[in-house]
Amino acid sequence: MYGYLYEPVPDVDAYLRRLHTEPAKALDKQYLDSLIYSHQCDIVFENLDICLFHKPISLGIRDIFQKVVLGGRGGYCFELNALFTRLLEDLGYTVYPCMCRITRGKEFLPPILHRGIIALLGDELYFCDVGYGGPMPPGAVLIEDGHSATLHGEDFHIRRKDSYWWILSRTTSQGVREDILEFYTMPQEDVDFLALNGYCSKSPASVFTQKTFINVRTASGSKSILRDTFTCVEHGETVQRVIGDEEEFYQILRCHFGISIAGMR
Repeated sequence: MYGYLYEPVPDVDAYLRRLHTEPAKALDKQYLDSLIYSHQCDIVFENLDICLFHKPISLGIRDIFQKVVLGGRGGYCFELNALFTRLLEDLGYTVYPCMCRITRGKEFLPPILHRGIIALLGDELYFCDVGYGGPMPPGAVLIEDGHSATLHGEDFHIRRKDSYWWILSRTTSQGVREDILEFYTMPQEDVDFLALNGYCSKSPASVFTQKTFINVRTASGSKSILRDTFTCVEHGETVQRVIGDEEEFYQILRCHFGISIAGMR
């Protein structure tokens, strides 16, 4: 009944071309890191179908592939991390989904509403994510209490919270350590995310139905849209402007995120 969630990527080579990445010479951490970084730079985190066009979000691998790889679109965690997990499996990596809760900017315990990825390299586990619309490691981070990793000039940290949960944090440009999310390493099944996707993409209480989120990493920083504000970060300098109207919004989507709105509404 749920086989559509577990299908292989229809065309691995097309996916790699979308990431501007060559086929693997070795299935090691270096190649995994390059895939994660390219994914964050080339494929946009966005919730346009949810917030603006009120379209259902399919977690079928063929549907996500059509949207993201062939259609030049982005998506959110339940789409992007699902498709990327399948790509890694098809390449030969040992990976599985994990449950996460986003804690960044929150002073309360939020529900589990995020999908991450656990990769097994040798006998060590690593956390990976290409579907978070904010600061996220541009590579795999070793899951070890007290571990820190510098990836593309950014410092990320892992610490154990308790017997089950781990905390991922980062050092901000101001030198402050900021928690991003919590995750656990017990394997999950793709089918486990159907209900979470349904809530996040349809419930009026979901942040994704309430406001527009668009984010992409760049070689020198990031670009994002939150509600009606466009933000560009380059070499630590932040420039923001309020988007004036619908025409300007679509122009920014096209010029800065490579997304054409034609035929989407």
